[in-house]
Amino acid sequence: MANYLKDDNQLIVWPVLKEAAESNMLLGNIGVRARYDMTNKELLEICLSAWKVNEDKNYRLFLIRGDGKVEVSLDGDLKEAGIRNGDFLEIA
Repeated sequence: MANYLKDDNQLIVWPVLKEAAESNMLLGNIGVRARYDMTNKELLEICLSAWKVNEDKNYRLFLIRGDGKVEVSLDGDLKEAGIRNGDFLEIA
């Protein structure tokens, strides 16, 4: 993964399903590769694929920060949403 982050357009985020975070079943993390120029909707789709969940349901994406969580609009790209390398995301 070290080679992946040599490009300034690339980042890794850490998504978690809300159901997994609220249960005792969360034993690890899944890191997802992303690009700043990808859309937020593309990021959500990649996160759902990583967690192998049914994508037919309407999911929302939240950015987790120290001061709370903020819903990420599926319009726009990661840079516009303020998502940074190493950010934690919640899928609800």
